[in-house]
Amino acid sequence: MFTHMKNLFASLSLGRTPDLRLNLSVAIGSTVIRQVLASGLYFIAMWITTRQLGPHQNGVLATALLLPQSLYAFLNFGLGPSHVYHLSSGAGNLRRMRAANWILALSLWIAVVIVISISSETTIAKYLPGIAKSAALYASVLFPLMLLAAWSSSLIQGNRDYQVYNKTLLIQPFVFCAAVIALYAADAVSVLAVMSCYILSQGSLWLLSEAKIRRFGASAASKTYNFAGAIKYGLRAHISNVVTFLNYRIALYLVSYMLGAAVTGKYAVSIQLAEVLWLISSAAATIVFPESAAHSRAPAELHKMIRRIARTVFQVTLAGACVAAALAPFAIPWIFGAAYQGSVVPFLILLPGIVVWSYMSVMANSLAGMGYQKINIQGALICLAINVAGCVVAIPRMGANGAALASTLAFSTTALFTVICYRKIMAEKLAAASEKTKR
Repeated sequence: MFTHMKNLFASLSLGRTPDLRLNLSVAIGSTVIRQVLASGLYFIAMWITTRQLGPHQNGVLATALLLPQSLYAFLNFGLGPSHVYHLSSGAGNLRRMRAANWILALSLWIAVVIVISISSETTIAKYLPGIAKSAALYASVLFPLMLLAAWSSSLIQGNRDYQVYNKTLLIQPFVFCAAVIALYAADAVSVLAVMSCYILSQGSLWLLSEAKIRRFGASAASKTYNFAGAIKYGLRAHISNVVTFLNYRIALYLVSYMLGAAVTGKYAVSIQLAEVLWLISSAAATIVFPESAAHSRAPAELHKMIRRIARTVFQVTLAGACVAAALAPFAIPWIFGAAYQGSVVPFLILLPGIVVWSYMSVMANSLAGMGYQKINIQGALICLAINVAGCVVAIPRMGANGAALASTLAFSTTALFTVICYRKIMAEKLAAASEKTKR
């Protein structure tokens, strides 16, 4: 099956990178295979947890996970993208990058534990409805492991070793799924137990990434590395990522705040299923970001590469969305149970936004690779403003359907803005390159 998938992507003829080092069809196809395998494992785990926990407890789990997810989004400082950018563009020091990873992750976690420890149960419940202080403390353990797993694996991506990168990332969903299955077999599925599975899986990814990084040798570690410049780039990427995370999760939080855990559990399923369609764009972004950093001085070749990839990603995602829309009314309640019938309509409403966002994400990652994070920050802020305003207006009137509609409108508007900016910037770079050639 996966050999056929790899051959399918090879037949799409995306060409090679400007330096001819990579066959893009094979690189992206292999990344998609990893994403599909990971999604399949997550789907099995999600099927078990949603049916065993039910809508209310699944909503409690989703709310508890918002703590480490939010902490990760706000406090990762963009080190992952910075690592990828500097290594792929030729400036990096693995030893110093790894040291920064360990020190920052530990320091941030200690600070978070102190803040939670001195907070009252009432304060915790205000921002995380239905979550006890002890559960919040336990959930915080996931935070440093998420940081270390992401930062360490980004060093592999930055070295443009996508085969090793894809194989390494598979450990996390595999461990998570295996642990959930073990809980199911022992009839021990609970919110805290599933949270333990997340902790175990992220720890496994971090440790395996560290083992792979040590094999890169001294050549990568001997490259020059400007830490101040890395932090500067990282903070710009961080701002963009923080706002983007809010765009992905603000609707879920507002649903939880306004409508309660049961509706949140159903809407969480809608979001998780819709985001599966980002497999192709996410795989493409994995390649586009470092390759854009590596080839930013060859705008003509880079532009041709980005256009081919963006067009293919859009076509494949649109086809997947059409199939998903046809199957969802029957498949969602059949797979997850009749209690999740309310997940169908929000899922359908999210699909148009998911499709246009997939096209935009290719160009957004190319912009980041070329150093134009400012455009992505502006786009993310536009998206957040529309998303929040739309949710505040629509959720009281339409429930979870209103949250989905607000997200789709926000995603679509942001996609239009980003595509226009990308084309303008690339036109300027092409004109400058042409003028330089004439001289």
